[in-house]
Amino acid sequence: MTHTLIIETQDEKDFALIKGLADRLGLPVKERHVDGLLEKQKVAFNNLVGSWEGDETGDELVARIYASRNDAPRNIES
Repeated sequence: MTHTLIIETQDEKDFALIKGLADRLGLPVKERHVDGLLEKQKVAFNNLVGSWEGDETGDELVARIYASRNDAPRNIES
């Protein structure tokens, strides 16, 4: 069984200490160094989100979605 542990260090000294411990224990180590990952994630999120502009109110849109659902029971053979 493989377990993954992500440790976010703030400086090279802490990183070297953790990596050295993993090496001494004989554990495989995969390194990934990412600068500004949180900022990149925020920018990507903001590029994906937005607002909806339409003639319907929110309540009307919800009612339309519910009305479009097909909740009829299905005949499923097992």
